[in-house]
Amino acid sequence: MRRIFRGLWAVLVAAVLMGEEALAGKGYPSSQGSSLTDVVFTGLQPLDALKPLRDTTEQGCLQKYLAAVPARSILRSFKAPASPEDAVPLRKRYLVEQMVTIVGRKARAEAETFTAALPLGAEWEGTSEGPLREADFADEWLVKHPGASIAPFLQLFKAHRLRAAYEAARARHEDDAWSVFARRYAEALNAARSSPNPLILCLAADLEARPFVYLEGHGRP
Repeated sequence: MRRIFRGLWAVLVAAVLMGEEALAGKGYPSSQGSSLTDVVFTGLQPLDALKPLRDTTEQGCLQKYLAAVPARSILRSFKAPASPEDAVPLRKRYLVEQMVTIVGRKARAEAETFTAALPLGAEWEGTSEGPLREADFADEWLVKHPGASIAPFLQLFKAHRLRAAYEAARARHEDDAWSVFARRYAEALNAARSSPNPLILCLAADLEARPFVYLEGHGRP
């Protein structure tokens, strides 16, 4: 995963210098350009990476999301990490701001508390352990904070990580694991869909539509 991440980092630096077309390079794990899912849950891309979406529903979701980003949010002044080692603290900052954007300003304290303790990995190394550890942490946090305002967002965060774990398990032929991850992914996604927040619903639809979120070519749950 270090090689993959360093490739991604190089692409991000190039994107800052040359514009969003640089993100179409092989270093970025998406064959269809950037999506709301990529920007919100990966934390490694600027808002400008969101390519124009043709589908009317997706276009509406994109407009709602961009309108929700505060004018002075650091999401609007995205800077690629100076090195892979610098990425984790920067990604945590962006994750907090994403929660504030999606849920509202009242969510900041909860978002900061969750993110400070989150074992966010700089490298997953092509295995399911990394994303699964992050998903399990979100699961445990939700059990301890059932009424948290960020709960719908964390259900989506958990679903994203479980989707990544699923893809890694499929890639490594871990037949006893990927079906479990697929079930947990569906449960988390359905929990998020019960939210009345239109941005949560937009993100849930976008996540489900992604052909992959981590490893290309390994299907979807």
